[in-house]
Amino acid sequence: MPDLPLSQLLSPAILSRLKQYPLLAKTAVEGFLAGTHRSICRGAGCEFAQYRPYISGDDLRFLDWRLLARQNRSQVKVFQEETQMRCAILVDASASMAYRGQHAPCSKFRYASMIAACFAYLALRQGDKTGLFTYADGLLTGNNSASIPSLDKMLAILDNITPPGQADHFLAASKALEYLPKRGLLVLVSDFYDLEPNLERLLRLFQHSHHDCLLCQVLDEEELSLPMTETTVFTDSEADRQITASPQLVREQYQQRMRQFLATIRKTCLDCRTDYQLATTSQNLGPLLAAWLDRRRS
Repeated sequence: MPDLPLSQLLSPAILSRLKQYPLLAKTAVEGFLAGTHRSICRGAGCEFAQYRPYISGDDLRFLDWRLLARQNRSQVKVFQEETQMRCAILVDASASMAYRGQHAPCSKFRYASMIAACFAYLALRQGDKTGLFTYADGLLTGNNSASIPSLDKMLAILDNITPPGQADHFLAASKALEYLPKRGLLVLVSDFYDLEPNLERLLRLFQHSHHDCLLCQVLDEEELSLPMTETTVFTDSEADRQITASPQLVREQYQQRMRQFLATIRKTCLDCRTDYQLATTSQNLGPLLAAWLDRRRS
């Protein structure tokens, strides 16, 4: 890919053209780190703890060249400061996440998958043990292994998912908590449409387990503004219901309800001391990557 400004490099319109999630994640994360002069290689002055497999983009200063020469194995030294976290990334793959507005570069699920890919890349690059869980009305995919899987293997599952049915957030959360036996970082990426009345209960569950939590709410621009001008058939993709309405007649009421919905999500996260990020599918990934790094460093 030719050199691009950071704003374009992190644009979903550009990233969604990359078919392979590992390449997408590397392109976005390395571009972000270079463009903002941020670093996640923090181990130079810390006590050595272990090795992990080399990931493209790692600082070559920490590559064990002797091991590479003797056994042809690419291993990176991980230092004590980088070994204290296990991460669970949950991606909502329910039917509502398949929505893609007329002018959107990608669906909500595709955007959520890009976020998950970037977060997994960052976590693995730091030496964190990382589990990726996708779910709808049941758990679609999940990694309960204590080992650190390859990025390719972890992200390959995202290519084969067509969002079905409703979302069982609590089932997915229970599986993620099994993966986090002690304090860790839990990331939940969803539109949260059916979770509003139960969000506080879910976050208290995470709090009780002493996990840090980052919520990423993904919406389409059309869902925020309802820009249609002609009579439209609206479909509830998870309840399989349809209504026909004139957007001009319901827009003001709809936008007010949407503002209330977002305010409730924000307040619940604030009350539960949970980091919250709202992103639309046309927004570049920079703020989300910054939120991850800030949460991981705290």
